[in-house]
Amino acid sequence: MRISGIVDSFSSPAMMSGVGDAEVTDEERAMARAVSHELFCDISGHQGFPPTGPSDEPAIPPDVGSYRIFDYAMPATQPPYQALGDDYSLKLLNALHSEDLAGQCEHSMVVSVSATLPSKGDMLGDKPLSEDERIVVYLPGGAFIGGDTPGSKWMYIRMSMELGLRVFTPRYHVAPAFRYPRPVHDVCTAIAFLVACGFRPQNIVVVGASAGANIGLSALRLLAGSIGVAGCVVVEPCLDLTLSLDSWQRNQEVCVLPYVSPTHPGSISRMYLGPVDGMDAVELLGRPLLSPLFADVGGLPPMQIQVGMDDVLYDECVAFAKRIPTAEFITYPGINHYTMFRGRTQLGRFYGNLLNFVTR
Repeated sequence: MRISGIVDSFSSPAMMSGVGDAEVTDEERAMARAVSHELFCDISGHQGFPPTGPSDEPAIPPDVGSYRIFDYAMPATQPPYQALGDDYSLKLLNALHSEDLAGQCEHSMVVSVSATLPSKGDMLGDKPLSEDERIVVYLPGGAFIGGDTPGSKWMYIRMSMELGLRVFTPRYHVAPAFRYPRPVHDVCTAIAFLVACGFRPQNIVVVGASAGANIGLSALRLLAGSIGVAGCVVVEPCLDLTLSLDSWQRNQEVCVLPYVSPTHPGSISRMYLGPVDGMDAVELLGRPLLSPLFADVGGLPPMQIQVGMDDVLYDECVAFAKRIPTAEFITYPGINHYTMFRGRTQLGRFYGNLLNFVTR
Protein backbone atom coordinates (compact mmCIF):
# COMPACT_ATOMS: atom_id res chain seq x y z
CA MET A 1 0.00 0.00 0.00
CA ARG A 2 1.41 3.42 -0.93
CA ILE A 3 1.94 6.02 1.78
CA SER A 4 -0.83 8.29 0.52
CA GLY A 5 -3.18 5.32 0.69
CA ILE A 6 -2.56 4.92 4.39
CA VAL A 7 -3.11 8.63 5.00
CA ASP A 8 -6.28 8.62 2.89
CA SER A 9 -7.63 5.60 4.78
CA PHE A 10 -8.18 7.73 7.87
CA SER A 11 -10.91 9.70 6.12
CA SER A 12 -12.15 7.68 3.15
CA PRO A 13 -15.68 6.26 2.99
CA ALA A 14 -14.15 2.82 2.42
CA MET A 15 -12.57 2.90 5.88
CA MET A 16 -15.00 5.48 7.31
CA SER A 17 -12.38 6.58 9.84
CA GLY A 18 -12.64 3.32 11.67
CA VAL A 19 -15.92 2.16 10.19
CA GLY A 20 -14.56 0.01 7.36
CA ASP A 21 -14.63 -3.72 7.99
CA ALA A 22 -11.71 -4.81 5.79
CA GLU A 23 -9.26 -6.80 7.89
CA VAL A 24 -5.86 -5.19 8.41
CA THR A 25 -3.03 -6.70 6.38
CA ASP A 26 0.56 -6.94 7.56
CA GLU A 27 1.50 -4.53 4.77
CA GLU A 28 -1.01 -1.93 5.96
CA ARG A 29 0.06 -2.35 9.57
CA ALA A 30 3.73 -1.83 8.68
CA MET A 31 3.02 1.14 6.43
CA ALA A 32 0.82 2.79 9.05
CA ARG A 33 3.64 2.54 11.55
CA ALA A 34 6.21 3.95 9.11
CA VAL A 35 4.01 6.89 8.12
CA SER A 36 2.97 7.72 11.67
CA HIS A 37 6.54 7.56 13.00
CA GLU A 38 7.59 9.95 10.23
CA LEU A 39 4.68 12.34 10.79
CA PHE A 40 4.91 12.53 14.58
CA CYS A 41 8.67 12.38 15.19
CA ASP A 42 8.72 16.19 15.30
CA ILE A 43 5.57 18.31 15.01
CA SER A 44 7.15 21.58 16.15
CA GLY A 45 6.57 23.00 12.67
CA HIS A 46 2.92 21.93 12.55
CA GLN A 47 0.81 24.99 11.81
CA GLY A 48 -2.57 23.34 12.14
CA PHE A 49 -4.82 21.68 9.62
CA PRO A 50 -6.31 23.89 6.89
CA PRO A 51 -9.70 25.34 7.86
CA THR A 52 -12.65 23.29 6.66
CA GLY A 53 -16.04 24.49 5.55
CA PRO A 54 -19.36 22.94 4.56
CA SER A 55 -17.97 21.87 1.19
CA ASP A 56 -15.30 19.75 2.93
CA GLU A 57 -17.79 17.73 4.97
CA PRO A 58 -18.80 14.33 3.59
CA ALA A 59 -22.15 13.76 1.90
CA ILE A 60 -23.56 10.84 3.88
CA PRO A 61 -26.20 8.84 1.97
CA PRO A 62 -29.60 9.29 3.69
CA ASP A 63 -30.02 5.53 4.00
CA VAL A 64 -26.81 5.44 6.09
CA GLY A 65 -27.42 8.37 8.41
CA SER A 66 -27.18 12.10 8.86
CA TYR A 67 -25.44 14.73 10.96
CA ARG A 68 -25.70 18.41 11.76
CA ILE A 69 -23.04 20.86 12.91
CA PHE A 70 -24.37 23.61 15.15
CA ASP A 71 -23.00 26.45 17.24
CA TYR A 72 -23.78 26.87 20.90
CA ALA A 73 -22.83 29.11 23.81
CA MET A 74 -21.57 28.33 27.28
CA PRO A 75 -24.53 28.36 29.67
CA ALA A 76 -24.53 31.51 31.80
CA THR A 77 -25.09 29.27 34.82
CA GLN A 78 -21.80 27.39 34.30
CA PRO A 79 -19.77 28.27 37.43
CA PRO A 80 -16.09 29.26 37.52
CA TYR A 81 -13.62 26.43 37.89
CA GLN A 82 -12.05 25.03 41.00
CA ALA A 83 -8.91 23.42 39.60
CA LEU A 84 -8.35 20.85 42.30
CA GLY A 85 -5.23 22.34 43.86
CA ASP A 86 -3.49 23.34 40.60
CA ASP A 87 -3.15 27.13 40.60
CA TYR A 88 -1.51 27.12 37.16
CA SER A 89 -4.50 25.40 35.57
CA LEU A 90 -7.02 27.34 37.64
CA LYS A 91 -5.72 30.67 36.32
CA LEU A 92 -5.87 29.51 32.70
CA LEU A 93 -9.29 27.88 33.04
CA ASN A 94 -10.96 30.82 34.71
CA ALA A 95 -9.47 33.22 32.17
CA LEU A 96 -11.25 31.13 29.53
CA HIS A 97 -14.43 31.12 31.61
CA SER A 98 -14.38 34.93 31.79
CA GLU A 99 -13.72 35.24 28.07
CA ASP A 100 -16.60 32.87 27.38
CA LEU A 101 -19.02 34.84 29.57
CA ALA A 102 -18.02 37.91 27.56
CA GLY A 103 -18.89 36.13 24.33
CA GLN A 104 -15.29 35.83 23.16
CA CYS A 105 -15.19 32.03 22.74
CA GLU A 106 -16.80 30.08 19.93
CA HIS A 107 -18.21 26.58 20.38
CA SER A 108 -19.71 24.05 17.98
CA MET A 109 -20.88 20.47 18.12
CA VAL A 110 -21.92 17.65 15.79
CA VAL A 111 -25.03 15.56 16.34
CA SER A 112 -24.98 12.31 14.36
CA VAL A 113 -27.76 9.78 13.81
CA SER A 114 -27.80 6.42 12.06
CA ALA A 115 -30.67 5.81 9.64
CA THR A 116 -31.38 2.63 11.62
CA LEU A 117 -32.67 4.63 14.61
CA PRO A 118 -36.46 5.03 14.71
CA SER A 119 -37.51 8.62 14.07
CA LYS A 120 -38.92 10.26 17.21
CA GLY A 121 -38.99 13.93 16.28
CA ASP A 122 -36.13 16.29 15.52
CA MET A 123 -33.38 13.68 15.36
CA LEU A 124 -30.75 16.32 14.59
CA GLY A 125 -31.90 18.73 17.27
CA ASP A 126 -30.19 19.57 20.54
CA LYS A 127 -33.14 18.70 22.80
CA PRO A 128 -34.00 15.30 24.32
CA LEU A 129 -36.38 13.19 22.26
CA SER A 130 -37.84 11.86 25.51
CA GLU A 131 -37.33 12.43 29.23
CA ASP A 132 -35.12 9.36 29.53
CA GLU A 133 -33.20 9.56 26.24
CA ARG A 134 -29.66 8.24 26.64
CA ILE A 135 -26.96 9.83 24.48
CA VAL A 136 -23.25 9.45 23.86
CA VAL A 137 -20.84 12.37 24.01
CA TYR A 138 -17.97 11.19 21.82
CA LEU A 139 -14.53 12.81 22.00
CA PRO A 140 -12.34 11.77 19.06
CA GLY A 141 -8.59 11.53 19.32
CA GLY A 142 -6.03 13.16 17.07
CA ALA A 143 -2.88 13.77 19.12
CA PHE A 144 -4.32 17.08 20.38
CA ILE A 145 -3.89 18.50 16.87
CA GLY A 146 -6.76 16.65 15.18
CA GLY A 147 -10.11 16.21 16.91
CA ASP A 148 -13.22 16.41 14.73
CA THR A 149 -12.28 15.97 11.06
CA PRO A 150 -14.58 15.69 8.03
CA GLY A 151 -14.00 11.95 7.60
CA SER A 152 -14.83 11.28 11.24
CA LYS A 153 -18.54 11.82 10.56
CA TRP A 154 -18.68 8.27 9.18
CA MET A 155 -17.47 6.91 12.50
CA TYR A 156 -19.97 8.94 14.51
CA ILE A 157 -22.80 7.48 12.44
CA ARG A 158 -21.40 3.95 12.75
CA MET A 159 -21.27 4.43 16.52
CA SER A 160 -24.88 5.64 16.50
CA MET A 161 -25.88 2.53 14.55
CA GLU A 162 -23.99 0.12 16.79
CA LEU A 163 -25.30 1.65 20.03
CA GLY A 164 -28.78 2.65 18.89
CA LEU A 165 -28.22 6.14 20.31
CA ARG A 166 -27.65 9.66 19.08
CA VAL A 167 -24.01 10.76 19.25
CA PHE A 168 -22.98 14.32 20.15
CA THR A 169 -19.39 15.32 19.37
CA PRO A 170 -17.97 18.58 20.75
CA ARG A 171 -15.65 20.13 18.19
CA TYR A 172 -13.00 20.97 20.76
CA HIS A 173 -10.28 23.37 19.67
CA VAL A 174 -6.84 21.92 18.91
CA ALA A 175 -3.16 22.85 18.94
CA PRO A 176 -1.19 24.73 17.87
CA ALA A 177 -3.76 27.52 17.59
CA PHE A 178 -5.37 26.52 20.89
CA ARG A 179 -3.35 24.99 23.72
CA TYR A 180 -4.17 23.46 27.07
CA PRO A 181 -6.62 23.92 28.72
CA ARG A 182 -8.89 25.19 25.91
CA PRO A 183 -9.98 21.69 24.80
CA VAL A 184 -10.85 20.77 28.40
CA HIS A 185 -12.92 23.94 28.74
CA ASP A 186 -14.67 23.17 25.45
CA VAL A 187 -15.72 19.72 26.66
CA CYS A 188 -16.88 21.02 30.05
CA THR A 189 -18.95 23.63 28.23
CA ALA A 190 -20.41 21.07 25.81
CA ILE A 191 -21.59 18.77 28.59
CA ALA A 192 -23.00 21.70 30.58
CA PHE A 193 -24.82 22.89 27.45
CA LEU A 194 -26.43 19.50 26.87
CA VAL A 195 -27.60 19.37 30.48
CA ALA A 196 -29.01 22.90 30.11
CA CYS A 197 -30.87 21.66 27.02
CA GLY A 198 -32.67 19.09 29.17
CA PHE A 199 -30.52 15.96 28.94
CA ARG A 200 -30.24 14.31 32.34
CA PRO A 201 -26.64 13.74 33.49
CA GLN A 202 -27.54 10.15 34.39
CA ASN A 203 -28.41 9.58 30.71
CA ILE A 204 -25.10 10.87 29.31
CA VAL A 205 -22.22 8.49 28.61
CA VAL A 206 -18.88 10.05 27.65
CA VAL A 207 -16.71 8.05 25.24
CA GLY A 208 -13.19 9.32 24.53
CA ALA A 209 -10.43 7.96 22.33
CA SER A 210 -6.71 8.60 22.81
CA ALA A 211 -6.19 12.36 23.28
CA GLY A 212 -9.98 12.76 23.48
CA ALA A 213 -9.99 10.41 26.48
CA ASN A 214 -7.34 12.54 28.20
CA ILE A 215 -9.40 15.69 27.64
CA GLY A 216 -12.63 13.97 28.67
CA LEU A 217 -11.26 12.62 31.95
CA SER A 218 -9.97 16.05 32.91
CA ALA A 219 -13.33 17.63 32.05
CA LEU A 220 -15.20 15.05 34.13
CA ARG A 221 -12.99 15.74 37.14
CA LEU A 222 -13.77 19.46 36.85
CA LEU A 223 -17.50 18.79 36.51
CA ALA A 224 -17.68 16.14 39.24
CA GLY A 225 -19.08 18.51 41.84
CA SER A 226 -21.92 19.73 39.62
CA ILE A 227 -22.59 17.23 36.81
CA GLY A 228 -22.20 13.50 37.37
CA VAL A 229 -22.64 11.59 34.11
CA ALA A 230 -23.77 7.97 33.85
CA GLY A 231 -20.43 6.58 32.78
CA CYS A 232 -17.23 7.01 30.83
CA VAL A 233 -15.48 4.78 28.30
CA VAL A 234 -11.86 5.53 27.50
CA VAL A 235 -10.37 3.81 24.46
CA GLU A 236 -6.58 3.60 24.14
CA PRO A 237 -6.44 6.65 26.42
CA CYS A 238 -3.46 8.97 26.61
CA LEU A 239 -3.03 9.20 30.39
CA ASP A 240 0.59 10.19 31.02
CA LEU A 241 1.99 13.09 28.99
CA THR A 242 5.39 12.58 30.64
CA LEU A 243 5.63 9.22 28.77
CA SER A 244 7.20 7.64 31.84
CA LEU A 245 6.17 3.98 31.56
CA ASP A 246 7.93 1.07 29.89
CA SER A 247 5.46 0.27 27.10
CA TRP A 248 6.52 3.46 25.29
CA GLN A 249 9.85 1.69 24.64
CA ARG A 250 8.71 -1.95 24.66
CA ASN A 251 6.05 -1.46 21.97
CA GLN A 252 7.92 0.96 19.71
CA GLU A 253 8.45 -1.67 17.03
CA VAL A 254 4.79 -2.69 16.84
CA CYS A 255 2.86 0.55 17.51
CA VAL A 256 2.25 3.56 15.30
CA LEU A 257 3.07 6.21 17.92
CA PRO A 258 6.77 7.14 18.10
CA TYR A 259 8.48 8.00 21.36
CA VAL A 260 9.53 11.66 21.40
CA SER A 261 10.83 13.00 24.70
CA PRO A 262 8.33 15.34 26.37
CA THR A 263 11.20 17.81 26.79
CA HIS A 264 11.41 18.11 22.97
CA PRO A 265 9.45 21.09 21.58
CA GLY A 266 8.33 18.86 18.70
CA SER A 267 6.62 16.30 20.93
CA ILE A 268 2.86 15.88 21.05
CA SER A 269 2.96 16.60 24.79
CA ARG A 270 4.71 19.96 24.34
CA MET A 271 2.52 20.92 21.39
CA TYR A 272 -0.55 20.53 23.62
CA LEU A 273 1.02 22.26 26.63
CA GLY A 274 2.36 25.26 24.73
CA PRO A 275 4.76 27.91 26.09
CA VAL A 276 5.72 27.41 29.73
CA ASP A 277 7.31 30.79 30.51
CA GLY A 278 10.39 29.37 32.21
CA MET A 279 8.51 26.72 34.19
CA ASP A 280 9.51 23.04 34.20
CA ALA A 281 7.62 21.56 31.26
CA VAL A 282 7.80 17.96 32.44
CA GLU A 283 6.57 18.93 35.91
CA LEU A 284 3.61 20.73 34.34
CA LEU A 285 2.88 17.77 32.04
CA GLY A 286 2.69 15.53 35.09
CA ARG A 287 -0.03 17.59 36.73
CA PRO A 288 -3.37 15.78 37.10
CA LEU A 289 -5.40 17.79 34.56
CA LEU A 290 -2.76 17.11 31.90
CA SER A 291 -1.95 13.53 32.89
CA PRO A 292 -5.05 11.82 34.35
CA LEU A 293 -2.91 8.87 35.46
CA PHE A 294 -1.73 11.02 38.38
CA ALA A 295 -5.13 12.49 39.24
CA ASP A 296 -7.40 11.78 42.17
CA VAL A 297 -9.90 9.30 40.72
CA GLY A 298 -12.53 10.05 43.37
CA GLY A 299 -15.71 11.42 41.83
CA LEU A 300 -15.20 9.83 38.42
CA PRO A 301 -18.21 7.94 37.03
CA PRO A 302 -18.36 4.18 36.36
CA MET A 303 -15.73 3.42 33.76
CA GLN A 304 -14.69 1.04 31.02
CA ILE A 305 -11.09 1.08 29.72
CA GLN A 306 -10.20 -0.52 26.36
CA VAL A 307 -6.62 -0.80 25.08
CA GLY A 308 -4.50 -2.97 22.79
CA MET A 309 -1.59 -4.83 24.33
CA ASP A 310 0.73 -3.66 21.51
CA ASP A 311 -0.11 0.00 22.19
CA VAL A 312 2.62 2.23 23.61
CA LEU A 313 -0.06 3.49 26.02
CA TYR A 314 -0.70 0.02 27.43
CA ASP A 315 1.24 0.32 30.70
CA GLU A 316 -0.38 3.61 31.69
CA CYS A 317 -3.79 2.04 31.09
CA VAL A 318 -2.85 -0.89 33.34
CA ALA A 319 -1.67 1.51 36.06
CA PHE A 320 -4.83 3.59 35.75
CA ALA A 321 -7.08 0.54 35.93
CA LYS A 322 -5.36 -0.59 39.13
CA ARG A 323 -6.29 2.73 40.71
CA ILE A 324 -9.98 2.16 39.87
CA PRO A 325 -10.79 -1.40 40.98
CA THR A 326 -14.41 -1.01 39.88
CA ALA A 327 -13.45 -0.16 36.28
CA GLU A 328 -14.03 -2.72 33.56
CA PHE A 329 -10.60 -3.23 31.98
CA ILE A 330 -10.53 -4.81 28.51
CA THR A 331 -7.33 -5.63 26.65
CA TYR A 332 -6.78 -6.89 23.11
CA PRO A 333 -3.70 -9.01 22.29
CA GLY A 334 -1.91 -7.97 19.09
CA ILE A 335 -3.78 -4.66 18.78
CA ASN A 336 -1.99 -1.30 18.66
CA HIS A 337 -3.05 2.34 18.46
CA TYR A 338 -3.92 2.06 14.75
CA THR A 339 -5.57 -1.34 14.60
CA MET A 340 -7.99 -0.67 17.50
CA PHE A 341 -10.49 0.71 14.97
CA ARG A 342 -9.63 -1.44 11.97
CA GLY A 343 -11.08 -4.69 10.65
CA ARG A 344 -14.35 -6.56 11.10
CA THR A 345 -13.05 -8.76 13.92
CA GLN A 346 -11.64 -5.98 16.09
CA LEU A 347 -14.51 -3.59 15.39
CA GLY A 348 -16.95 -6.28 16.45
CA ARG A 349 -15.13 -6.69 19.76
CA PHE A 350 -14.79 -2.95 20.32
CA TYR A 351 -18.41 -2.08 19.61
CA GLY A 352 -19.70 -5.16 21.43
CA ASN A 353 -17.88 -4.18 24.62
CA LEU A 354 -18.91 -0.57 24.22
CA LEU A 355 -22.57 -1.54 23.74
CA ASN A 356 -22.53 -3.72 26.85
CA PHE A 357 -21.29 -0.82 28.96
CA VAL A 358 -23.34 2.02 27.46
CA THR A 359 -26.69 0.22 27.65
CA ARG A 360 -26.38 -1.43 31.07
